Amino acid sequence: MSYSHLNQPLIAANVHSLVADILANTINFNDTINKLNRLYYPFMTHLNTELFYSQPVVAFIYSTNAIVGDDYPENVIWNHEKTQRFIATLSCYKNDIERERITFSYQESQNKRRLEHYVNSLTNHYSRLLFVRIDLKYAQQTSHHVSIEDFDEHMSKLRELIGNKKTCFKHLQGNAWAIEQGGMNGGLHCHLLLMYDGSKRDNDWYIAKDVGEKWKMITGGLGEYYSYHDKERKQQYKQHGKLGIGMIHQNNPQEVENALCAALYLTEPSKNEQQLKLALPNMRTFGHGIYRTKKRRGLPLISK
Repeated sequence: MSYSHLNQPLIAANVHSLVADILANTINFNDTINKLNRLYYPFMTHLNTELFYSQPVVAFIYSTNAIVGDDYPENVIWNHEKTQRFIATLSCYKNDIERERITFSYQESQNKRRLEHYVNSLTNHYSRLLFVRIDLKYAQQTSHHVSIEDFDEHMSKLRELIGNKKTCFKHLQGNAWAIEQGGMNGGLHCHLLLMYDGSKRDNDWYIAKDVGEKWKMITGGLGEYYSYHDKERKQQYKQHGKLGIGMIHQNNPQEVENALCAALYLTEPSKNEQQLKLALPNMRTFGHGIYRTKKRRGLPLISK
């Protein structure tokens, strides 16, 4: 695992947000100067050309390069004149940024359609399923130790364990996951949905805890998790008629509808601020198991 004192995902998220704020006219000129002087040097000195960056970040790279030229990042000071030129140059990339937003929303819509079909196939097949929802993330105080490469490695290990269907994944019949990055704190995280055979597993709180501890192990103690399965939280959902986790019975249409709504939160087209600001080539951001209709029972679940 590679370690760095620079919070690689956070600084990319801050650059992304700065560009978005400038183009939306939600940041004043002096704050723009201050943020440019704070972000430019650490970002450019740790720029990794092997990574893919969001279009706002790409716009930042090209626009600053056009102004700075061959100057070394440590020698660049963003004054009034440079900042004015930067803002003017940035506007040339509005269309590219908008196209990326539209593409992201379309892809999320496609993922939502696929996930809805997948979850419906499972709830139609099993008389009862145990739905478990958990968010996997990193402790804020140690997140600077986690690069995008580390996160991808952790996710690969998690998917491998899910595919093996052992320990806390025993009797798992379906799964879906989506990885995102926070807009404010740049935090990398995963929304995870697990669906167990309800005739074999019934303690959703315990399973969520077990999976969360497994994530901590995978991340070498850097990870933490948020479980939706505390008694008080579930009671709140139940009081509002929206409880979609825990035991879901096929013959209870309201439970099935709520479970589907809980599942589809993983693929929400309007959450474009949660897109990754940096990524590895061919990095997967969403996936779910494959439902196989022929002789379904007893077959191992394949992850896409």
